[in-house]
Amino acid sequence: MAIRQDNFEFIRDRLYKFSAIILNDNKHYLVEARLSLLAKQNGMRNVDEFVDHLRLPAAAVLWNDVVDAMTTNETSFFRDITPFEVLRDNVFPALLDTGRGSGRINVWSAASASGQEAYSIAMMWQECRNRWPNGELEILATDISNSILARGRAGSYSELEVMRGLSQERLERNFQREGDRWRINEKMRRTVVFRYLNLIESWPTLPKMDIIFIRNVLVYFDLPTKQKLFAKLRRNLKPNGFLFLGGAESVLTIDDQFERVFPSGGNCYRLKK
Repeated sequence: MAIRQDNFEFIRDRLYKFSAIILNDNKHYLVEARLSLLAKQNGMRNVDEFVDHLRLPAAAVLWNDVVDAMTTNETSFFRDITPFEVLRDNVFPALLDTGRGSGRINVWSAASASGQEAYSIAMMWQECRNRWPNGELEILATDISNSILARGRAGSYSELEVMRGLSQERLERNFQREGDRWRINEKMRRTVVFRYLNLIESWPTLPKMDIIFIRNVLVYFDLPTKQKLFAKLRRNLKPNGFLFLGGAESVLTIDDQFERVFPSGGNCYRLKK
């Protein structure tokens, strides 16, 4: 049975208010599918009964679970490999070959999901850091889902997850097998700090970033939300910093203060001089 229209509109509106994620009018099936397990876990007969319960003030504690369920956490190691190659071959040298070889690079993975992106950045750094033996890398990984952040913090992945994007060499170099799972080594885990952050709410004080990865996120937001988000990104990016977007994303119509760099691709931008 499809979710009632009034309950669909309630979820759609509350989800937009909390996360700016847009549910199109034809996404009834998605709400039904994503919330059916939550309904069952909370002793409800169906999704409509669960959503009726969500309207009660006492059910406010369930909304983080609802957002977790409705958030898409699709990710993989070295997803769309080109940005990571650009990071290794162009961005790290641009930051460290100009007298900053002993400096710290601050990287923000702004929609980190279960950590594969952040750990891919850390692995790429380890593979080329011999060029800058005194350089340091610190990665902040944030997401709106506390449960998915806990997975990233643990650094433990299934066989299927490590097979998506990881070469056998990188797997053996950076992971240890634990039963039927693979756990990334402690050195890598120390490089990444996982924190909750809702991109559309007020942000905590963050260090100025040399590199920001905010990939495959913009598709969920409307134009005003994107423009507000980019205004905040500009304030948190160093003047000589780099911004990576998803392969199908662009700054066009959003923010005219960024320009694309590197002909090799990677969808990488810098602030205009």
